Amino acid sequence: MNKMEFLRKINWGIALVWGLLFVAMSSSFAFAEETLSPEKTYLNDVYKNMMDVNNLHYDVAVKAETPMGEVNIAANGEGQEKPLRYKQDINITFRDAKNKENTVMLKQYIEQNQGNLVLYMLSNEKWIKQIVPIDLSLNKKLSASEKASARMDMLQCMKSVKLKKETPSYKYIEITLDSMQISDAINAAVKQNNVQDKDILSAIAAGRLGLLAAGDIKYSVKVDKATKMVKEIDMDLTEPIRKGAGLFMEIGNPKDRTKIEDFLANSTLNMQITYSKYNQVDPVVIPQYVRDEAKEVKTVSKATPKK
Repeated sequence: MNKMEFLRKINWGIALVWGLLFVAMSSSFAFAEETLSPEKTYLNDVYKNMMDVNNLHYDVAVKAETPMGEVNIAANGEGQEKPLRYKQDINITFRDAKNKENTVMLKQYIEQNQGNLVLYMLSNEKWIKQIVPIDLSLNKKLSASEKASARMDMLQCMKSVKLKKETPSYKYIEITLDSMQISDAINAAVKQNNVQDKDILSAIAAGRLGLLAAGDIKYSVKVDKATKMVKEIDMDLTEPIRKGAGLFMEIGNPKDRTKIEDFLANSTLNMQITYSKYNQVDPVVIPQYVRDEAKEVKTVSKATPKK
């Protein structure tokens, strides 16, 4: 696999993960009403404010430490809801086993075009374009009752919500996601949207299996008390990745299993996302030269059946 193919797989792998989480959190499957704790009630107010966000700026930092070296991914970008568009710059630095530092820089634009999600990516001074079909119902404008239902769905996917620390300006809240609830939510969303593509269904099945193996996932949220808006999310993905990978090794039983287990046992993975400029960013515009220069590559290659 050459570098461009590797980057494409990384990019759409990330898109799939976030896509599944979006579907799980925004689908309208019904949950029984529950009496919310004070912490969940507060978080419900936060989500109510967040649902009125039309555009924002974000910074993502991912750090992985492994026996083969350190990897750092820094992404910063801006996104808007109407029309749905994102632009971001990604910087990937990693040190190999010989402590040599390598850098990969990417630029991306993403937009919705009718029933497709279109991505433009610059790498090695060349623009490429990828098109992925999406369900138009996923980003439809929600009514007030549908927004309330979506917030309740999100809260139901949380096994626990705890206030860990409070300062005059911020609340730091620890959230534990219920992997079983999220898995059921993804399954309900797949059925609701009548997903038929075999490749997508296989990827979703593998994702649900890995999610269940990973167990409950914890992360912390920093909330601005004055605005009741999320400022930052911190997530330690080390244990979930180890558990999820462990299950697939049990199923696949690879020959070099001991090496893989040792690699995972001595690796860590952390992610931090910072949000700012809520409803204050300029409209995202994709330059015409990008549209003109980008060459389309297929995300899934299917063999043409012989007659």
